[in-house]
Amino acid sequence: MDVGNRKISYDVGARIRELRRERRMSQEALAFSSDMHPAYLGKIERGEKCPTIDTLYKICVGLKIPLSELLDIKQGTRPTSKEAMYRIENALSGIDEASAVKIAEIVESVSEIYKNKI
Repeated sequence: MDVGNRKISYDVGARIRELRRERRMSQEALAFSSDMHPAYLGKIERGEKCPTIDTLYKICVGLKIPLSELLDIKQGTRPTSKEAMYRIENALSGIDEASAVKIAEIVESVSEIYKNKI
């Protein structure tokens, strides 16, 4: 389901990541306490997977919070620059060095365009 230009799965994933970081938990620690694979939790946090209500409940058990707290998503919020950097880093993981350098050059070029618009 799209909310504005974003999917609700992205908002839920960002909320999970926010709550996990507040508790100073690694993805691995939360995945272990939620009885799921860390890679799957990572996909949920990035909004790549839309978890079932059972999975959300497991995550809440791992975070030691009620489901209502997890689903308290503020509509209209935008990702922070820190979240954007996190998404960029995750997107680059597993890419060979030469490709990563090319992507970095593209990002630098786009960044310069935005800086010059202001």
